[in-house]
Amino acid sequence: MLSLRIKHHIPGRIRFKLDRSQTLTDCGDWIKHSLMAIQGLRAVRVNEDAYSIVIEYDDSLLTPSTIEARLIELNLDEAELTPSEHQYTRGDIAMNIIGTLSAALLPGKWGAISTATLIAPTIFDGVAELKNKQITVEVLDAIAVGLSAYRGDYRTAMMTQSLISLGEYMEQETCRKSDKLLAELMLPQATTVWRITEDGCKQQVNSDSLVVGDIIELSPGSAIPVDGIVIAGTALINQSSLTGESVPVRRELDAYVYSGTSVHEGTIKVRVDKVGSEATTAKIAQLIYDSLSEKSEIQQVTQDMANRRVKITLAMGAAVFALTQDINRVASVFLVDYSCALKLSTPVTFKSIMYRAAQQGILLKGGSAIEKLAEIDVCVFDKTGTLTYGDMEVTDVVPFNCSGISCAKDLLAIAASVEEHSNHPLSQAVVNAAKQHQLPHIDHGEVEYVIAHGLKSTVNEHCLVMGSRHFLEAHENVNFNEFEPEIRHYEALGRHLIFISHKGELMGMIGLRDHLREDVKQTLSELRALGIQQIMMISGDSIYKANMLGEELKLDHVFAEATPESKSSIIDSLQQQGHKVMFIGDGVNDAPALTKADVGIAMCKGTELARQAADVVLLQDKLAGVSETYHLAKIAMRMINNNIKIAEYVNSGIMLAAALGWLNPAMSALLHNGTTLGILARSLAIKNQ
Repeated sequence: MLSLRIKHHIPGRIRFKLDRSQTLTDCGDWIKHSLMAIQGLRAVRVNEDAYSIVIEYDDSLLTPSTIEARLIELNLDEAELTPSEHQYTRGDIAMNIIGTLSAALLPGKWGAISTATLIAPTIFDGVAELKNKQITVEVLDAIAVGLSAYRGDYRTAMMTQSLISLGEYMEQETCRKSDKLLAELMLPQATTVWRITEDGCKQQVNSDSLVVGDIIELSPGSAIPVDGIVIAGTALINQSSLTGESVPVRRELDAYVYSGTSVHEGTIKVRVDKVGSEATTAKIAQLIYDSLSEKSEIQQVTQDMANRRVKITLAMGAAVFALTQDINRVASVFLVDYSCALKLSTPVTFKSIMYRAAQQGILLKGGSAIEKLAEIDVCVFDKTGTLTYGDMEVTDVVPFNCSGISCAKDLLAIAASVEEHSNHPLSQAVVNAAKQHQLPHIDHGEVEYVIAHGLKSTVNEHCLVMGSRHFLEAHENVNFNEFEPEIRHYEALGRHLIFISHKGELMGMIGLRDHLREDVKQTLSELRALGIQQIMMISGDSIYKANMLGEELKLDHVFAEATPESKSSIIDSLQQQGHKVMFIGDGVNDAPALTKADVGIAMCKGTELARQAADVVLLQDKLAGVSETYHLAKIAMRMINNNIKIAEYVNSGIMLAAALGWLNPAMSALLHNGTTLGILARSLAIKNQ
């Protein structure tokens, strides 16, 4: 636990001072990453030497006490130690510019003193790297600046130092800006709710003003903005955003409800238990920020490439000195390095694409997911909830012994007249079908809703029951034997059946199925156009039903009657054949396949387990997000490869010019840093293209 105190505080900005008995060395990045996933935090700056942490935050979402509590919880023993580079500020740049003027205007001795003071950090950084047996860009900078100072050319040394600090500041500012763009995505969406005051009155307030212990009233259609406990009432809660289940669940006294869900039916009072960054919907913020620290393979490759290029620069400088004995040329060569552009452009590109994707309702979990996406050649879809919607549509209305009911339309009209009293998704599908056919309302008695079973009412003073086969057969003693062949036929077609009985006899049944998403065919066509070689489907349906859908969508292969284990085996088999596989699913049973695939994509209404297992999460309930995800990955990798080529060609040209004596150290530094900033600007710009 951290020991700290508040040193300074104004609304929106707070500075903590830490106990010096604690070791903060190399913990700065870990502390920043641990805090930045908190909704409402805008910026975190850790000064390890001064033992201080400065936090900028949205004071409408967070309080100093909440921030302090989260800081205290941090355990430095668990910190991932990473050496922190010096964070350049505008003050550093200003001081270096003043130093440059001083070196040019003051007598030699005084110019030497000011120059030595200002270039000392650069020299010390280079020496520290050498002590750690690292040959890095800091070593090059130290040699270049040190050589100019050694020759007594303090003006060139200070001009070079000014350009180095300006370039570093701009690079760091670019990275900070890309982090800030992603942090903006973590802000919660506020809603309006009714809060119950202490005197029992209702007051309409913004959800971001709620605190733990408040009582709120939620009615049908209300989005639940907090985690809390039901203290009164009963309701059906739509939890599809968390569990993937399209059927609402019953919640009553002492039950727990979660932010991000909604009230489908009924009215409840809820005591607020968790708000803001502690609530369930804040998990997505953690996913976003965690993904920033995950290095992809190409990031590691460019890092290694950059380190090798430092040695090439040193070798070039040594060769120039051996041939010309010109220290000025050597300094010019040493100020050209490839590492800045190579190391920084890749993560900035990934962050820009992640931000662009998130604006389009796509959560990419890090650069590794983007890199693997661009290599995919086989796309495998789960069927239910992915190619099809989770809700239902009426496909068949089958009258049996109708007792005066003459046709399917009469049966549907009676069913819809009763089902309209329920908000259950299956009931709404029946009602919608009746509305489409403009069927009349049929008079009936009072409707009784039997939870998890069905509905009971009266028609012509006789009992009418609707629901599952188990309900009618086991609870209402309805005989199904006479109609078994027809029932088996529709079950074989994969229909979800609602049975209707009147006067204790089976009157008919209504078949429903989940229907295809409107954008399925367009999405599949776009994937093929973007380079996907094969598109397949895995389904738990019968072979007959699965093949029917496969033919309709012109799929390359269909795997039917699949189990969770077989889904994973299918993915493994495709990978053994040398394919790079992307799997798209939404349910708990899809988690093994999502994990096994090279890239797993979870649908918007997928279960929490599926969303955790996937590399990509669609935040909008649109299948088109799959093709857009693949397209964005292609853009990112194309940008990265282009940046590598630009960095190599341009910096090689600058280095050659410096070796030939055409550039002095200041101009060499200016051109090199300008190239780096130009490449970073290209990477950052793709977020808005």
